[in-house]
Amino acid sequence: MTDEGMYRDPQGRFTLRPPSAPWQPADLDGAALAFRLPAQDAGIALRVDCENPEPGPLPSVARHLFFGLRDTELRSREPVVLASVGGIHTRLIARLEEKPVEVDAVTLRHKACLYDFLYVAAPEYFAGGQKDFEAFVQSWTPSAQP
Repeated sequence: MTDEGMYRDPQGRFTLRPPSAPWQPADLDGAALAFRLPAQDAGIALRVDCENPEPGPLPSVARHLFFGLRDTELRSREPVVLASVGGIHTRLIARLEEKPVEVDAVTLRHKACLYDFLYVAAPEYFAGGQKDFEAFVQSWTPSAQP
């Protein structure tokens, strides 16, 4: 963390502002950063893959985020630009471990890395954490260094 409350990637690839309390840091396999909101059983995560990023068009690549979900219903899929980097923004509803969930995801490719931002919450709590997720994603600033 920097003095301004920003998270700086240890490899110097990006900075961003983590969500504040009541969000709590969490461990999530494969995630560079993850946060939970236990009272609402919601989660925010960022996955960064620079070693073996999946090739192909981002709408197809973004589908890996939804493996394990059942009964998925796509709500929207549209291009997005963050910090001059193009990506894909996907919203859907599905079932995860027999529970209904809403999912908001942003996938970006910058330099040699693939970035996946993910927000998952029960439908009744989804709106309550969505602004925190949007602020998390919007705060992402990739490094200008190669």
